[in-house]
Amino acid sequence: MNPIVVHVVRPYASELEYLAAEAWSIDARTMLLIAADELPTDTAVLFDVALRDGHKPIRAEGRVVGMVPPTGDRPGGLKVRFKRFGAATKAFIERAVKAREQAPSSSATSSTEAAPPPEPALPSSPEVERLSVPELVPAQEPSGVRPRVAGVVVAPKNREELLERLRLRRRGAG
Repeated sequence: MNPIVVHVVRPYASELEYLAAEAWSIDARTMLLIAADELPTDTAVLFDVALRDGHKPIRAEGRVVGMVPPTGDRPGGLKVRFKRFGAATKAFIERAVKAREQAPSSSATSSTEAAPPPEPALPSSPEVERLSVPELVPAQEPSGVRPRVAGVVVAPKNREELLERLRLRRRGAG
């Protein structure tokens, strides 16, 4: 049987904001897909969680554990057990678990306190461009996976000569 595809969109601008608000919904083996439609227990699912800008910090495969009703100020949703996920999702789950552990009242289900950001914020884009050498970009994930930063491409000094060689090659004379 083919897995059911579940897309969840959360209203946060960044991973840090998402973790501060909803790290409680993620643990090492399961997560709550907030506002997802009900599915039968043990249904195979392919799911992702997207942020407001379309970035997907979680993409995984799993099985439905059941529905969790809303409690206190926390929404309910579809609880799934992870089966398979990639390195980026694994690193994000580890950050969420760490944020849960650091939360002052992580065991209270009606807490309104947000967890402190688990990692320092990424530098602004001009700073990222200056840090485009891999050794200078700080590791953002415990797994050692670093964000890939696109740098500025500068045209070579002999640009026109290179273009002319390509034009000649295309015409068959090169």
